[in-house]
Amino acid sequence: MLHSRNPADRKLLLLTGALFVAVCGAGSFLATPPETRYVPFPSSYSARGWGAKAAYNLLVELGCHTERWMRAPTDLNAPEQEASRWERRVLVLAEPVFPASADEQFALRRSISSGGRVLATGAAAASLLDLGETALAEPARLPHEFSAEAPSPLTRQTPRIAMRSWTRLCNLRRGEQYYGDAAGATVIKASLGRGELIWWADSLPLTNGGLSLSSNLMLYLNSIGPPQGARILWDEYYHGERLGLGSYLGQTPIPWMAVQLGLLLAAAWLAIGRPLEPRLALSPPSRLSPLEFVESLGDLYQRKGAASAALEVVYQRFRRMLGRRLGLPATATVAQVSRGVREKIGWTVPRFWETLQRCERGVRNPDLTGQEALGLIQELHDYTRRFRLE
Repeated sequence: MLHSRNPADRKLLLLTGALFVAVCGAGSFLATPPETRYVPFPSSYSARGWGAKAAYNLLVELGCHTERWMRAPTDLNAPEQEASRWERRVLVLAEPVFPASADEQFALRRSISSGGRVLATGAAAASLLDLGETALAEPARLPHEFSAEAPSPLTRQTPRIAMRSWTRLCNLRRGEQYYGDAAGATVIKASLGRGELIWWADSLPLTNGGLSLSSNLMLYLNSIGPPQGARILWDEYYHGERLGLGSYLGQTPIPWMAVQLGLLLAAAWLAIGRPLEPRLALSPPSRLSPLEFVESLGDLYQRKGAASAALEVVYQRFRRMLGRRLGLPATATVAQVSRGVREKIGWTVPRFWETLQRCERGVRNPDLTGQEALGLIQELHDYTRRFRLE
């Protein structure tokens, strides 16, 4: 038999469904695709003007084996069987943001010395590779052109390049200057072991907005080198793209799916998990059981003729509660108890002292009748209520 759903449950289900749809819509509206998200460095994921997605895709279209590198430089030194697959390795280190540890710097230099090539840009990269001291020239809002200073494979068909950075490299520790001005070098090339190191002061020549300026495209291709047999790694590790389950899942729709699934399960628990039938009130507990215990205990005392024992139990309990109230020990005499009641509670009726005396005698009287014990117990209960001991 089908049961009609409670109107309150129906309203709750509709409200939860509307909230679920609203969350899904907000997630779709607020989620920004990675290629349109603004980043302050030339990321290979970004299609904006300062991004480098065009430069990355260009290498792919030229047939180069290009991949994004999301591991530490310590993993660059692959085993020989892996390295033998490629004639050379090129690492694009464009504007590193996160600092490198000493082990990572050593691994990076070791990778260059073993025959690799690194294209690094920015002041942070110069410090990372220990190329020299960086200085600041006069800031320029618009790109400034620099002329080639010496013939080289790096300057082939690249008479002039455009850069916007005011960073200059001075006091070179290694390498030669190929572009620059009076303030310092903007492009250098250095040899390190069997490898090469190329540094740019600015990433503009490889960005989406600067790749077509002046001869920037040729500078970029000359810096990468011949595409045949090259494995090109575009570093995203120092841009914060670290491999790991948490970082990987954070870039997928799984977190939004988890939120939506949680809302759906909550709605199902609130709407379907509630009983369809009306709840029945539980029957009140029977009072016969405690009364039967009292009657059985009373019959036991009566058969044993132990009225004094029943009085002793109630009397000792009364003395214990009254002693806590008055701050008296359990061994206090009747006179001390009566004086404490008179001084601390203000009870001056002499009958209380007489009740205590009769209770003391009744506890020691084995011939005490049940009627006498009942009367004394009732008086003790009355004083318990009057003195508010419970």
